[in-house]
Amino acid sequence: MSYSEFTDDVDDAIRGVATAIVTDNEDPEGMARVKVRYPWRNEDEQSYWARVARTMAGGDRGTYFHPEVDDEVLVAFEQGNIHYPYVIGALWSSAERPPEDNADGNNDVRMIRSRSGHQITLNDNGTAGKVEITTNAGHSILLDDASGSEKIVVADKSGQNTVELDSNSGAINVSSGATVSVESKLIDIKGQGNVTVEAGGILTLKGSLVKIN
Repeated sequence: MSYSEFTDDVDDAIRGVATAIVTDNEDPEGMARVKVRYPWRNEDEQSYWARVARTMAGGDRGTYFHPEVDDEVLVAFEQGNIHYPYVIGALWSSAERPPEDNADGNNDVRMIRSRSGHQITLNDNGTAGKVEITTNAGHSILLDDASGSEKIVVADKSGQNTVELDSNSGAINVSSGATVSVESKLIDIKGQGNVTVEAGGILTLKGSLVKIN
């Protein structure tokens, strides 16, 4: 069947929804549309460009999660016309598994995970809740609401360079496996109690003028 015959076939009217596979996601008009093929039709045929339903969409704003080529999607048709498809959702399958499986049945985890492994995790566990952002390389930001150990931790992939804000003790800890540098036009260090400066080697204070007391 030629493409023109495919698009002109009046018997293609469909009521309801159907599954499809994304074949192209590079919209030449920049409207974030995709093309799909229908497994139950000729494998060589593609749809017209299909608009993709979003949770929010408007001029230069909205939620942008674009389907990947070969993703399985759910498609609806305008007035039942197969030539006017709309992608209304994405589907997992036994071949394409979800990143989380709710194995404990508590349904605590919400997650956004990208193709390369960047991830945002929201855990609603009542005593161990947290929000965590991690990159594929292993860098992370953790907002930990775990009872008794609430804290915010920013860490690089090595785990040696960290900034930790401890909500229970009120402490802020900055740790590095190499050098910690602070640079600004003006730096003011003040303690309401004792201030301790300690070096395992030589301690150097340098300035155009060094005043003590």
